[in-house]
Amino acid sequence: MKAAILFLAYLGSAMALPSGNLEIDWSKIQPMDVFVEPLPGAKPEIGTRVAGGSEATPNSIPYQVAVIIDGSGVCGGSLISPEWVLSAAHCTIGASFVQVILGAHNIQTTEATQVVSTSRDITNHPSYNSSMAANDISLIRLPSQVTLTSAIQVIALAPASSGTFAGSIGLMSGWGATSEAASTISATLQRVNLNIITNAVCQNSFGSIIIESIICTSGIGSVGACGSDSGGPLVVSNAQVGVVSFGSSRGCQAGLPTAFARVSSFRSWISSVSGV
Repeated sequence: MKAAILFLAYLGSAMALPSGNLEIDWSKIQPMDVFVEPLPGAKPEIGTRVAGGSEATPNSIPYQVAVIIDGSGVCGGSLISPEWVLSAAHCTIGASFVQVILGAHNIQTTEATQVVSTSRDITNHPSYNSSMAANDISLIRLPSQVTLTSAIQVIALAPASSGTFAGSIGLMSGWGATSEAASTISATLQRVNLNIITNAVCQNSFGSIIIESIICTSGIGSVGACGSDSGGPLVVSNAQVGVVSFGSSRGCQAGLPTAFARVSSFRSWISSVSGV
C-alpha cells in the first residue's frame, strides 16, 4: 500500500539571473517542503511533544549551506567539493537560479565568515519522480571554486558499498522551523541527533513509497526535519548518508519518521555529474 503524496509548500517561478548577489528579503522567503500523507493505520511513535533540536555552535557544521531558490524559497544543502553543492530535486526542479550561502550561522545577517554565490548551473536527477518522492536529489555547480576556511569545509559522502546505517545515530542540521508552531524559519543553524531506522519500520508509516534508495529516521521524541530543512544533510561518522526529502503531512512533531534520499544509492550519478 502506498501513502498519498505530495504537497509542496512553494513552487519556484522562472525569473532572470540577477547580476551580482541578490539582496534577500527574508520576510518573503517561503519553505519548499514535501509532505506525504501517512498510511491510515500509521501511529506516532511514543515520545513527548518537544522542539526537536538545539542551536549549533557557530560554524561547527562547516559543510552546511543554505540554498535560496529564485529569491523566494529556502532549502538546505551541503558542500561536497569546493565547486559542488548537494541538495534535493524538489527544491531545485523549477529554479531559474539559486543563491548558496556558505559559512553561515545566522543566515539573516551578514557575517564575516559568509560567502554568497549565485548559480543557475543546476542538475536535477533525471529520474526524479515527484509523485513517488523518488530520486529526490540534485547538484548545484558554483560559478567558481569557493576557498575553504574553518567555517567552510566539504563533507565526505557515504560510499556505494555502505550498509543500511539502521541503528546508527545521524546528525541532521538546517535552518528549518524549530517547532510545529513556529511561523518562520530559524535564523540560526539548528542541529539534532536522529536514530536511523530500517526501511521496513519506515514502511509501517509510509508504505511502499519507501524504497531502497530512501533512508529514514525515527520520529520518537517528535524530532526530525521541519519547515525549510529540505535538501539538508544527514551525517553519520563524518560522512553524509542522506538528503532531507519529505516528512509527514501530520506535521514535523507528529512522531512519524523523516525520509531522506540515500546518498550511497546515488554515488555513481553524483560522480558522473560532479566528479566527486
